[in-house]
Amino acid sequence: MSPSAASFLLLLSSLALVSIAKTQDRAPHGISHENPMAFSPSAYEFFHPKTQNPDPKNSPLLMAAEVDKALETKVIPRQKSGHRMGAGGVAAIVLGLAFVVLSAMGVFYVLNTRRANAMASRPDTVQPDA
Repeated sequence: MSPSAASFLLLLSSLALVSIAKTQDRAPHGISHENPMAFSPSAYEFFHPKTQNPDPKNSPLLMAAEVDKALETKVIPRQKSGHRMGAGGVAAIVLGLAFVVLSAMGVFYVLNTRRANAMASRPDTVQPDA
């Protein structure tokens, strides 16, 4: 591989990394970009219990225990998780691929340099007729 082709591949891979980094601005993520969600009244009461509960039958802990008991008796089917790969996973794949390509280019360069040095140091075996 010629040095110009190697530099072209290096330039191409660096441009790919820069374009991936630029796309992060278009799709911001994180807690600061989340939309607020409203709690239902029962959920709000569960997380903000009143200090004096006049009706002990409607206490959040009792309701949670009833839900747990109901869930124990039912068989819950497994749901497919919608887990997607995050930005860290994509970056790891891109950096790993770049490392493999650069390592292969280095091995190719070392092998060609050794072959060229071996050919230069070998004496000519063909003797011209004198």
